[in-house]
Amino acid sequence: MMTNKSEHANEKSSPSRVSKRETVAAFYTRMTGGLRRRSPQREDATPPAPDVATDTDVPATASAQDGAESETENASTVGPRSEMEWNDLISHRIEEAIRNGAFDNLRNKGKPLPQEYNPHVPEDRRMANDLLKNNGLAPQWISDRASMLHVIDNFRTKLRTVAMGYHTAWHAESTDVIKRQQIRAQWATQLETWQEEIRLLNRRIEVVNLQQPIARLEIFKLLLDEELKRVGMTRELG
Repeated sequence: MMTNKSEHANEKSSPSRVSKRETVAAFYTRMTGGLRRRSPQREDATPPAPDVATDTDVPATASAQDGAESETENASTVGPRSEMEWNDLISHRIEEAIRNGAFDNLRNKGKPLPQEYNPHVPEDRRMANDLLKNNGLAPQWISDRASMLHVIDNFRTKLRTVAMGYHTAWHAESTDVIKRQQIRAQWATQLETWQEEIRLLNRRIEVVNLQQPIARLEIFKLLLDEELKRVGMTRELG
């Protein structure tokens, strides 16, 4: 009797034990049925959004058009970003100008372009040179060079005249020794005079050459022997 009472008490106090009225099949059904009832709850934890149209809903075509327009506006604001885009923009502007008649009735249409620039003037000085040319003026280095060349021509003309005079006098007094000695002394003095004139001219030539923008416009210095050779003479009469 004691044993039965203790077992009966244990059955009432242990909630995990299955009662005699429940069979194994009923217990399995109850347990699996509970699992099936809990699984839909986890699926329904995030209910789907209601299929209701709102004001923010925009068709795909409209959004694509808006995106294209925004890209066009951004491109026009930022400007071309590559060489190809610049070429396309320039070609478009030229074609548009042609359609609008911007190239019609040109002054030199069908004629070669006039070469109005001076090839001796550096590119960075062409604008200043054009301003002087349009106002009837010339750069200072051109004026100085032209003036120096004119001085050299005058010196050579005088040297030729004087040298030919000594040459004629020397051969005219071929029999008079005293006269020839006088002519020789005067000729030596004249050579010294020419040498000094050439020294002064060469100093002026150096100053003018420093102003030349192009090396090939340099004026060569004078040499007395070369100048005498021009007129067919040497330092010695005879």
